[in-house]
This record gives sequence, structure tokens and C-alpha cells, in this order.
Amino acid sequence: MSTIHWSDDLLVNIQEIDLQHRQLFNLFGELEKAVALGAGRQSLDRVIRELNVYVREHFTTEERWMHRHEFPFLPEHLAQHETFVDKLLNLELDHLGGRVDISQELLDYLENWLKDHIGGYDMAFAKYFRNIDA
Repeated sequence: MSTIHWSDDLLVNIQEIDLQHRQLFNLFGELEKAVALGAGRQSLDRVIRELNVYVREHFTTEERWMHRHEFPFLPEHLAQHETFVDKLLNLELDHLGGRVDISQELLDYLENWLKDHIGGYDMAFAKYFRNIDA
């Protein structure tokens, strides 16, 4: 049923971050499953809220790593995080207010954003970390 799947191609080889990435995929999968099963508003609200909280925790972890290692592309990475946090917050507020249903199009956007972000931006900082530790 779920089309949102973790792939080891997305490993950045930083254990703490890889574990969090897997958990993000699990939460996205929960959201997708809830939508597919026609879960009630209360169930969807819970999953969206949990996703919002976890995304913020995860981004804080990544940003701590980038600050600690003086990652030179930190502003661009932070902008990516801010955009996604805003999107999720607006989704949560709109859903709570009954202004939006969660569509497959929205789920596809969330999944693609996550895969593109990890596969591009997160891989870039992971490579940077490996190079400075070498």
C-alpha cells in the first residue's frame, strides 16, 4: 500500500542522522497509510502533528552538526529546512482548520522533497564531514 520507502541509497553514514531519516520515512508512510485507509480527522491530525515535531527535531540535529563543523553551505541548507517546516506547519494548520484534505499530490510532494533533500543537500554535508575528518 505505501509507496514511501526508505532506500539505503539515502544513507549519509552518520548514524544519528540516518536513524532519523529512517524515522521520517516511517512517519511519512504512516501519513500515507492513514490517507489511503480514509482515517478520520483526529488520526490524521495526530500523524501530521507527530511529523511536524519530528521534522523540527531532525533539522535541529542536522543544523547542530553543520554548525559544529562550520559547514560552508549552512545558509542554503537552513533555507531548505525553513521552507519545508513552513510547508508542514501550513499543512497542519489548514488541516486542523478543515481547509485542506491530504491528497496524493501532497503526499508525492512531501516524499519527493524528502528524497531530493537527503539525496542532494544532506549528501553534500555528509561528504564535507568525511573530507574534514580524513
